This record gives sequence, structure tokens and C-alpha cells, in this order.
Amino acid sequence: MSENIEKINLNNEIKSDKKKNNNMQRILQRNYGIDLLKILSMINIINLHINNHTNQLKLGRRNPKYKPVYRLEAFSFFPVNVFGLVSGIIGYKKCKFINIIYIWFEYFFYSVFLTMFLYYKSMSNFRNLILSFFPLGIIRHWYVNSYIFMYLFLPFITDSLNSLDKNFFTKMVLFYFFFYSIYHTIVTFYFKTKNYDYINGGYSSVWLLVLYIIGGYLGRFFINKFSFCNIIFIFIYFIMSFTTSEYIFYTIDKYKSPNRMLLQYFSPTIIIQALSLIILFSNLKIRNIYLIKVISFFNPLNFNVTLIHARVFYFNIPIINKFYKFIKSMTPEYLFFKIYGSSILIYFICAFIDYFRFLLFKLFKIRNLCIFIDKKIF
Repeated sequence: MSENIEKINLNNEIKSDKKKNNNMQRILQRNYGIDLLKILSMINIINLHINNHTNQLKLGRRNPKYKPVYRLEAFSFFPVNVFGLVSGIIGYKKCKFINIIYIWFEYFFYSVFLTMFLYYKSMSNFRNLILSFFPLGIIRHWYVNSYIFMYLFLPFITDSLNSLDKNFFTKMVLFYFFFYSIYHTIVTFYFKTKNYDYINGGYSSVWLLVLYIIGGYLGRFFINKFSFCNIIFIFIYFIMSFTTSEYIFYTIDKYKSPNRMLLQYFSPTIIIQALSLIILFSNLKIRNIYLIKVISFFNPLNFNVTLIHARVFYFNIPIINKFYKFIKSMTPEYLFFKIYGSSILIYFICAFIDYFRFLLFKLFKIRNLCIFIDKKIF
């Protein structure tokens, strides 16, 4: 009897050790530096939305706040490119259709839930309520729409990214960078348009697809393959950010109005800014178990932070209007840091709201429903 008990205990210990080893292997394999960058990117997206919704970018050059505002804009303009590149870095190995189904459920949930809540509070109208049941195609959520549209092409692209040899792939990525970045920036400068070709200033599925392919190249040949000096990439990020902002200040002083040529998603300075941060954060070896737990908690909630705050920012809610007045009343000396502080606070609020959505989805087994749809319907 005692021998059987000892065998059971031994088997349990072996299973426990295997589980610990598997968890440790998963921790070692996953690049938590990139996950941390995704969280930082979402905070910077909130910065951009605050600037946009408070009309801070329309301040005249005589206003002492215009430089801090544009510097914040230049330093925060990398997130869309980061998310596009990271989607390629992570997704080039395998494209799972279940992910896009789950994203659509999240998107639909927030579209309907937030609109119904705001409608109940008499802050919306009946047309918006009906439109909330058809969220795809609404311009203000351009990124989600572009991402879903791009994702439908990924099954055809993923296999190609894995089969291309490095030499040809390198040439293709360099061509993409020249044509979709340098060439388009020159065209924007001379013809004063951001709608040239189908990029639409970077607000399109075409641009996300270009970023995905470049990200796939990074994932195959760079990320976790080399060790880099982090200081170099910090320096590159600051140089690109200052180049962008200083060019805007130069055009404001000379022409009395800002030229945002370098402040476009396809701008070389913004792409290099995003690339430098990706290499920098992917090179971070995060092994602290508590920091990993924090990153792991917020990472799955990260995507929906923009669905929540962008939706709330859109409606004229009294508390949001007071927040806008608070931002406008900030002194220029501390504007940069106070907006960052506000963005961090908004991020945490939205993340915890989304955590309750996560628990609700878990309760109703939405993930299982997505698996069923993926296997039985598609």
C-alpha cells in the first residue's frame, strides 16, 4: 500500500516538474520585450488621440504650447507601424483564422455595448445605435477594418513568406521601403497629397500588408537571431523623432503653417523609428517572473483599449469634455509629461474594463464558439 502511494507521489512530482519545465520553456521562447512594446505603443496611441480630439495640433506658432504638442506627436507616431510590423513578426509562421473571428466578436461587442450605453444616456442617436450592429466599414475604426481586410489575404501570403529565400526577400523588402516610403514621401512633398496610390497616408489595408511582409522578414532573419547594442537603437529613435519634429518647426517658422510630410505613417523617419524600437525591445531579455505576469495580464487586453477609449472619445460625454478642457489648460512646460500621465491612466482604466469583457467571454465560452465556427462553418 505504501509503495503504491510512493509511486503516485512520484508520478505527481514528475508531472509537476514537466509542467514547470514546459512553462519555463514557454517563457524562454516568448519575446516579452515585444509584448511590452505593444503596451507602450497603445499608450502612445492614446497620446495621439488626445492631441487630435483636443485640437492641440491647430495651435498657432505664437502659442507657447505648439512645440511640446508637436514634439509629443512626433515621439508618439510609431504605434501603427509597430503593430503592423509585429503582426508580421509573430504571424508569419502560421495564420490562424480563429483569431480574426475572435477579434470580430470583441469588435462587435464594444460597438454594440458602448453605443447602447451612450444611447441610454441620451448621448447618441438612433442611427448610431443601428450602425453599431454593422461595425465593419466605419471610418473611425479604420485600423480594425483594415486589419480584418488584410487578414483575409494572409493565408495566401504566409506560405510565400516562409518559402522565399533570404536574398530575394531582402530585395523585395528594400523595394517596398523605397516605393511605399521614400517614393511616396517625395510625391507627398511635391504634389501635396497623401492619397497617392492606395496607401491613403498609411490608413489602409495596403499599408498594413506592406508592414506585415516587412515584419515577416524581421521575424525570419533578425528577431532573436542577433544581439544588438541597445544604446544605438535608443539613439536612432530619438534622432528620427527630433528630425520629424524639427522639420515641422522649420516649416511653421518659414511658411507660417506646419508641413507634416515626415509625420505620416509611410514616412522614412517614422518607419525607422518603429524599426529601432522593435529591435530594441526584442533584444530585452525579460526574465523577472513578476514583470512577466504583469505583461501577460495586459497583453491580451491591449488591442481593445483603443476600441474602448476611441469610442468614448467620439461622443460628447460631460466627463470627457471636462478632460479635454483640463488638457487645454495645461502649461507648456509640463504638457508633454502630463499627457503621457493621462494616457497611462486611461490605458489602465480601459484595460481593466476589458478584463471584465474577457471574464464575460470566458463565462459564455466565446472562444469555443469561435473554434466551432472555424471548424464547422469555414
